[in-house]
Amino acid sequence: MKKLILCLCAILISIISWANDAVFFTSGNQLIPITETQISVQKEILDITRKDNKIHVHVYYEFFNPGAEKTLLVGFEAMPPSGAWDIEEDDLMKLTTHPNISDFTVKINGQNLGYKVSHVDLAGNYYANGKFMEISKEKALEIARESDFMEFPYLFVYHFDATFKEGVNIVEHTYVFTESGSVGSEFLFDYVLTAANNWANHQIDDFTLNLNMGERLSFDVNESFFKGQGGWTINGVGRMNQDTHYDQGLLRFHIQQGSVSFHKKNFHPEGELFVEQPFYMDPEGYWSDDSDCERAIAFEFKKAYTSAIRLLYIDDENIRCNSISADMKKIMRNLPFAYRGYVFKTKMLQDFFESTDWYVPDPSYVSDMKDLNEDEKKWVDFWTRQQK
Repeated sequence: MKKLILCLCAILISIISWANDAVFFTSGNQLIPITETQISVQKEILDITRKDNKIHVHVYYEFFNPGAEKTLLVGFEAMPPSGAWDIEEDDLMKLTTHPNISDFTVKINGQNLGYKVSHVDLAGNYYANGKFMEISKEKALEIARESDFMEFPYLFVYHFDATFKEGVNIVEHTYVFTESGSVGSEFLFDYVLTAANNWANHQIDDFTLNLNMGERLSFDVNESFFKGQGGWTINGVGRMNQDTHYDQGLLRFHIQQGSVSFHKKNFHPEGELFVEQPFYMDPEGYWSDDSDCERAIAFEFKKAYTSAIRLLYIDDENIRCNSISADMKKIMRNLPFAYRGYVFKTKMLQDFFESTDWYVPDPSYVSDMKDLNEDEKKWVDFWTRQQK
């Protein structure tokens, strides 16, 4: 018996505009059924790791098949990149796999599965009479020529046969995709969760999400499939607090070391996963005078410890503000040490860092330039020179 499983792709919510101010590479997606009514998802562990501007996805599933062994045609649907692409017409149909997905693997019950990739119409409804309906070169060119850029006018569908035995079946699925970004964000990506509701039990009986975005950074997770801090855990050193961004409720994580996890039993997601590291801009604006500029700097670094050099556009010749107070220069110089938990003897410094969303004091930490990365060392050296 053979049935079709397809992955429902995510459409980014309206807070992100994929135009000239952003580049979208692809979404993370699950394997889900359209017509399957017997097999249920007993367990899922979704590991998402950010490294070198790539999103590494590893999904562990435990599926339960209550009936006889069956073979299913399984598919993974990947949205095409958009936003700043300009490819040659002759190259439009040459890619055999998605340009921003690599290391795609599927294993079921210990067996590695091969796969094929089809290029199909964005409108969907592309599987009929036992075969995929490949988009024609003529149709692809017609759609592409109507876009602002010469963009990919089709979905990439990875598909393969998978045999589910009676009882529990272990499926492991991995791939890597390029993180998206915009003028307002250092990085952002999304992952479809609601697709899991299409299995027979309309939920994931035991769901765990592990997010490892790296160390010494802050990022937001939109309150789309959860509310509040319940179910979330920081595995390491950091803080989380509730906030809003683009009028969306969110949890903001400030991670010095480690990762974050979300766990829930009988998980029936009603929204997708949206992760972003935005630039935290002062809502009152910067540019009236130097005092406004300094206030904006303080606002940014109370909100999140992010890429200080990028946020302030600093090099040896250029500082965003024309003048900065002596106290603010001291604060700027000590940011990397504060983020590692240094407890300051100077009241002004300690009061400022305790007022931030991210400061976690560590009385055992002794400041040492060797702990800093190269950008942070340049940062400390720059602000040291500014105080002379």
